[in-house]
Amino acid sequence: MDGFGRRLRATRTFAAERGWTLAASGADEGVLLDQLRGEPFHPPEWPPDAFPYPVPGRHRHRLSDVMRGAYRDRSAVVFAYTREQEILDDGFGRRGWEHSRHWIAALLDLPAPVPRLQVTPRTAVLPARPGVTIGDPRVDERFHVHTDDPAWAGSALRGLAPVLLDGPAWRISGTAILTWTWAGPVPGVPLDQVDAALERLATIAGRLVPPA
Repeated sequence: MDGFGRRLRATRTFAAERGWTLAASGADEGVLLDQLRGEPFHPPEWPPDAFPYPVPGRHRHRLSDVMRGAYRDRSAVVFAYTREQEILDDGFGRRGWEHSRHWIAALLDLPAPVPRLQVTPRTAVLPARPGVTIGDPRVDERFHVHTDDPAWAGSALRGLAPVLLDGPAWRISGTAILTWTWAGPVPGVPLDQVDAALERLATIAGRLVPPA
């Protein structure tokens, strides 16, 4: 309880210093997650020929430490997120619940909508759906790119490459941009990383021009 209390006090102080609000849990989480629809809240379905092919059951979303306020004249939201997924069969006859935890930072009111664009670092785990290449090895060799407009995404990302390098996953859709990072063993939001995450999102959003 002492650890929880210290974390809550630190988060309250962090939010208050910025003039933000803080909710210990996500009372309107459905509305927010619909606004931010996509990964990591709504992962893509694996194709039928994937192996092993898990059979999912119910899933639950849980938000905590939800901070809202202004950042560089935009509406920002930062929160801790847990997704609980029931697995009816993992492909090997096993079942149970899987839990994934992230922390999220997002800007919600960009001035103009742009096509969906998602950029995630390459790992040993392949994405559920193949992405596109843009012809820039700084991006193609290090990131998976998913988009509804490959030509626009290629032009945008070639100009963004220095900002992208070594950064965590991010995506933009409509007038919202967000980034998500796996949460460590300590619950809550890593407060020392929030400002850098929002600054990176603001920089990316400021350089993206909607397609003509």
